[in-house]
Amino acid sequence: MPRRWRDWLFGRSGGAGWQEIARWAQAQGWQFKTTPARDGFVVEQAGVDGSVRIEWGPSQRRYLGKWELRLRADTGLDPQAYALLMPRALMEGLEREIFVQFTGGVQTRLDEETPEEMRWLAMSSRLDPAQMGPLKSWFAAVGNSVGWLTDWLRSGLGDKLLDWGRLTDEAHAAGSSVGQLPSFALLMYRGHLVMRRASSEPDVSTLRHSLALFDIALAEARRRQDGFHDSKP
Repeated sequence: MPRRWRDWLFGRSGGAGWQEIARWAQAQGWQFKTTPARDGFVVEQAGVDGSVRIEWGPSQRRYLGKWELRLRADTGLDPQAYALLMPRALMEGLEREIFVQFTGGVQTRLDEETPEEMRWLAMSSRLDPAQMGPLKSWFAAVGNSVGWLTDWLRSGLGDKLLDWGRLTDEAHAAGSSVGQLPSFALLMYRGHLVMRRASSEPDVSTLRHSLALFDIALAEARRRQDGFHDSKP
């Protein structure tokens, strides 16, 4: 019996959701496999050009809850470039957390165990509303190359993000209980693009929508490989 089928029958991946994801991935010609601990899965050679790796499993970021969906790919950008995009409410919550840590009685320092994005929030200023443009109502961003980041967000990536924001507003106006942006972070660092999204129960729809955004973000980043210039304080 192939390992993936054995895992479905005897492991956590016995749920129909994982089987549906595996069938979807295999129909695209991608490789689906469970993790050795059977607490997650990996889809390799995904995305438009087969360069994306999709992972689901225990969260590596506390602010996303217990489980997260991760998408990652190489960008070819300068490894010194970093950028972070999040829903505005999520970033403001993390900024308050950092402020409390550094001004309250808890002695906290930024060390190697602190997630990169938390350090960026402590070291960098957010893009102002004019730089965010139409995205300012829903999203916030920081980075060490303001010009590059602003240009990236005004590309096809910005259009896709606007769709997310407008759909959220429409759902909220209609009284839907799901009228809010998903908790996610789009990170650029060390030459990689990574998307992290809270996801307690993965499904094909969530993967498809996340991959659609990620593919656009990746393509637009690769088109701007030579545009990074570190913004000096």
